[in-house]
Amino acid sequence: MNDFDNLFRKYHKRLLLYSMKYVESESEALDIVQNIFVAIWENGKYKQNDELVKAYLFSAVKNSCLNYLKHLKVVKKFENEISIQLLEMEAVHYQSGERSLIEQENLKQINDSIDSLPDIYKEIIFLSRFEGLKNQEIAKKLNIPLRTVETRIFRALSTLKEKMLKKTFFILLNMNFLGENVK
Repeated sequence: MNDFDNLFRKYHKRLLLYSMKYVESESEALDIVQNIFVAIWENGKYKQNDELVKAYLFSAVKNSCLNYLKHLKVVKKFENEISIQLLEMEAVHYQSGERSLIEQENLKQINDSIDSLPDIYKEIIFLSRFEGLKNQEIAKKLNIPLRTVETRIFRALSTLKEKMLKKTFFILLNMNFLGENVK
């Protein structure tokens, strides 16, 4: 066996463990250690004094790990910036009043389901979800007891829950007059 094989067998496992102190991914740690051994093979440093080579190996692994972590930080920053840009583009899309086909289908299903309700429930849901009125305001506007409003909302939502897909029902539950003229 030559000097490089001995060096590899002697330090590979220790360098891998050392690398994993910095880098969480075992595959990345393996790549870093492998690249260091390739570099030491190419530049012939493995032929030097064992203590110098050992110091070089650990120093090179540490520096490579730190460079990798810096690179990860830059990548994550870039991903965050792209994510923010996508969210901003999406906000512009929604503010422009355009709706995707899925949104239109969800709103159509909500409207159809609400239209199938008895009039007393339909009115309560419209006031609650699309005009954004609170239960007390609805009671005052319709001149009925607060408890009646709560009961009608509960019954209307229970009926709608049975008729709608979960996703669409969730949209309805979270609607509080989003500036959309659904009706």
